[in-house]
Amino acid sequence: MGLKRLLLKPLSGYPGGYKKMRRGTQGYDSTPPFQVPDNPRDRRSRIPPNGFREYWYPALPAGDVKKNQPTMLRMLGTDVVFFKDKDGVVQGLLDWCPHRAVYLSMGRCYFEGFLTCPYHGATFDGDGNCVAFLTEGPDSKMVGAPGMKARKFPTVTLKGMVFVWMGEGEPVAPEEDIPPEMFEEHNICRPSFTMFDCNWVLVLENTMDAHNAFMVHRNALRMLGSRVGGRPRTPLGYRVNLVNNKNVHYRPGSGKAHTERYYYDEDGNIPYQMYYAGVDGVWPLHRWRLAWTWFFDWKAKRRGQDPQYRRASAADTPDVNEWNGTRLPGMSRTGGNNRYFRSTRWPVPVEENLTRMVYLNVERYEKRPSFLCRVVSATTWPYRNWELNFNFRNQDYDAEKYTQYNMPEYLSSTDSVVVAMRRLFVEHNRDVIRQREREEALPEVMDETEAERMVREGDLKVAATAQAFDADRLEEELLRRV
Repeated sequence: MGLKRLLLKPLSGYPGGYKKMRRGTQGYDSTPPFQVPDNPRDRRSRIPPNGFREYWYPALPAGDVKKNQPTMLRMLGTDVVFFKDKDGVVQGLLDWCPHRAVYLSMGRCYFEGFLTCPYHGATFDGDGNCVAFLTEGPDSKMVGAPGMKARKFPTVTLKGMVFVWMGEGEPVAPEEDIPPEMFEEHNICRPSFTMFDCNWVLVLENTMDAHNAFMVHRNALRMLGSRVGGRPRTPLGYRVNLVNNKNVHYRPGSGKAHTERYYYDEDGNIPYQMYYAGVDGVWPLHRWRLAWTWFFDWKAKRRGQDPQYRRASAADTPDVNEWNGTRLPGMSRTGGNNRYFRSTRWPVPVEENLTRMVYLNVERYEKRPSFLCRVVSATTWPYRNWELNFNFRNQDYDAEKYTQYNMPEYLSSTDSVVVAMRRLFVEHNRDVIRQREREEALPEVMDETEAERMVREGDLKVAATAQAFDADRLEEELLRRV
């Protein structure tokens, strides 16, 4: 036993030796194992931990696939190997040689456009056909044998980004699942990626959480200029649109939603600090942010906007369509109908407790941008990317990763968007639709879950105690179909 260990041994158990394992072997600040509820009446139990398969998903930049070297990526719990065919187009196969089940990604592209297994030299083209078996010579009967066909995953490359079809059935047109700005001629896509140690559902549901900004994001750069923290506090949830059974979009209404006007005073303002009787205190605790928010209020007034809400002009108000909000199979799109920029946050399932967040950041141009425009855009992009997708979004990750998804929930009416998303995902995903087309037995369709009842009744409780709101106005359908 070394001297250092001998000296420190007494301290390992007393007085603080328990702290390192106070959450057992899990680790104090690590992600809890992802589990879905075992109650079949809970919609959460019907969302697959590894995602919906009958969709196109973003994979990786085409430039990351080299000419003579394959690369692999785990997606939806499945390993896919990518390589370039003779035309330089990225192709995808199951990372599994049908001969002896070796990883194809450990092989090489010895012949341009073909992938060779490292074990016995089985060589495949982009469609998964075995075209040579090197260790048996040119006359090998393994070539073209039905059992020697590797599974192909259809791919399409747009703006330098490879998308892959993960389903078992015939792929739909890419335009069905891939954001429309990826097909616009002069746009520039600047993707970025990060890994989250939690399930994709947690990532997406947090993105749909409409009322955490004043807590989770209060110190984000883009929130520090807002005296209401990005969204006014309110005990009422948004009215929600279900658009073409593909998308959930909350309806903010004209200027700001009716539900967000709950704490208006007689002058139409919302106080910065509010008193909470249960703790005999106010939140926020301090008023130091007001030392600079006046400047942003002044700028907003000069633009003719309401400084409390950063109200957009009528031309910039997000349209209710099937590409705004959160859309199957699991993307969340920001920016409304921004003429110049769209960002799609797309959490791609890797494993039950691991998600690859793909940010499809698209700068939109009606014609080819000038050289100077491209230089300025490329130069400023690193900061813009950090400010939007990392400084802001990673604050969500610090909260969402600790969700114990299988535990019971007691929801507020402000969770209206989340429960609407769960209904969309469970009842209208393409996996279920294709299963229905095959006339197989489907899970029971629930009219209203316990979670949805909590949200609906939460509205009525608020209305019963608030003079500014009436039950009839709040009784309008929480989930509208468009």
